[in-house]
Amino acid sequence: MPVRGPARLPPESVNRRGIPVFSGRYYELDNVVPGNYSTAMLNGHTTILNLLEGLDFFAGFDKDEMNQLLEAGEWSRATNEEYIISEGDLDLYMYVLVQGKVEVILHDKILATLETGDTFGEFGLMGGRRTAHVLAKGDCLLVGFNADRLNLLPLPLQIKFLKKILFTLFARLQKVNRRTWWDLPTQWR
Repeated sequence: MPVRGPARLPPESVNRRGIPVFSGRYYELDNVVPGNYSTAMLNGHTTILNLLEGLDFFAGFDKDEMNQLLEAGEWSRATNEEYIISEGDLDLYMYVLVQGKVEVILHDKILATLETGDTFGEFGLMGGRRTAHVLAKGDCLLVGFNADRLNLLPLPLQIKFLKKILFTLFARLQKVNRRTWWDLPTQWR
């Protein structure tokens, strides 16, 4: 049975940063000093900040802001065909897909395929029920953000983070609108 998301499972232990570990899914990071992710290593060779610098979602955050966000975030892995989010679940997480590919599925129909750098689950931050499944297609590395932990960040950083989410959602909406527009019969355009 696939794992349905970290918010629904009881923690089995706590990692060295004090984050609950669910079924071993949280990614172990090497040499982590809380608040200093510029030297923390992922798999022993890539710094976490270097990995994230190339992702659009994190563009515009300075080093200190990135450290604060990563302190609030929770790293996890998903394996092929593992559910990261299940429709109808209630949790307060959103995710940035750091590496890998996922499918967004509603009523057995693939709505979207997301790849490295994409975000999903943003409405979870508002406490709403999940409206679709998100299924890993291959091994994935994710950083999840919980609404309660984000609320502990300094207010200017919260606003900057939420603006990033808004821009992401606006871009997604524009893409859907363009697709819908071109799907309309010519006489209705």
